[in-house]
Amino acid sequence: MTAYFRNPQVFLRKKMKRKKKNHKVIAIVCSVAVLLAGYFFWLQPKYNQANADKASLNPIKEVSVVQVKKQQINLTIDLPGRVNPSKMSNLRPQVGGVIRKIKFIEGSFVKKGQQLYEIDSTIHKAAYASANSTLKSVRTKMNRYKNLLAQDAISKQEYDDITASLAQAKSEASRAKQNLNYTKVLAPISGYIGKSNFTEGALVTANQETALATITQLDPIYVDMEQPSKDVIALGHHQKIPVTLINEDSSYNNIGTLKFSEMFADESTDSVRLRAIFSNKDKKLIPGMFVSGRLHLKPFEAVTVPQRTASRLPNSSLAVWVVIDGIAKMRVIKAEKIFGDSWVVTEGLEAGETVIYSFSCF
Repeated sequence: MTAYFRNPQVFLRKKMKRKKKNHKVIAIVCSVAVLLAGYFFWLQPKYNQANADKASLNPIKEVSVVQVKKQQINLTIDLPGRVNPSKMSNLRPQVGGVIRKIKFIEGSFVKKGQQLYEIDSTIHKAAYASANSTLKSVRTKMNRYKNLLAQDAISKQEYDDITASLAQAKSEASRAKQNLNYTKVLAPISGYIGKSNFTEGALVTANQETALATITQLDPIYVDMEQPSKDVIALGHHQKIPVTLINEDSSYNNIGTLKFSEMFADESTDSVRLRAIFSNKDKKLIPGMFVSGRLHLKPFEAVTVPQRTASRLPNSSLAVWVVIDGIAKMRVIKAEKIFGDSWVVTEGLEAGETVIYSFSCF
């Protein structure tokens, strides 16, 4: 005791430290007591209830199912296309001369064989007359030589020479007559004729680069479409199938026919050209128009399932859940085409099987 009295400050400090240590122990004990009470009275009951709820849900899952059936499939293929004339003729003169008359109205319908232009025929008439005169002279000489040959008055060589001259004279007379006919430029096909690129009084030459005018046949008319080559292979050989056009004009309801498809693919686009032919009496299709053609493929029967029943796997394949003896099993199917809102299944499912449509709860 004497030691504490000798140093009262040291005594007080030690006493304060003991009090603080006792307070910390009491606080830790109280905290642990509170946590244990909370666990037993609040957390534990809720944890037990959650486990009970989960256990009650796990055994049963309600699902909606659908039975797989076969049905008739009417597939269509939509392809971009362009309208092209079934026939088109660029008129060019076969002989040279000055255009004397234009005998058509631009934009009108012309018939095959109708005269469209008249080229000055003066020179060609003279050439034809000269050729006819030469032919007549050679033919007369031929008849005389024939009699002389019978009398052995001329040699066989002389008779052969006049025979050759007669053949040449006939050819020149025929060509002169044809050139005279060419001064009347006739329509080679029936159709609508465009504007004239030359006026009366213009000088033209035979087989010139610039056409006099262009005639286009609009009925029937073609629609040329392009389809990827891989789809053509999958489609197979289809010809003379119905084709309709998708456009904003609801009044256009003509049905065309697939005429042919190319036997080779375009190297730049890897596509194949298909051509359909349409009646165009109402003249609603004009060459150069862009349209969309719809090919109506031959109907066939196949198994279908709603699209929502199938899901994509990581490898991009399709899979459905098939119910067998009350147990759901995943099965991979093969389906590439869509009909309405369903997949057209080619492998993996049979008619009569049951697939899960949707889960009602989890």
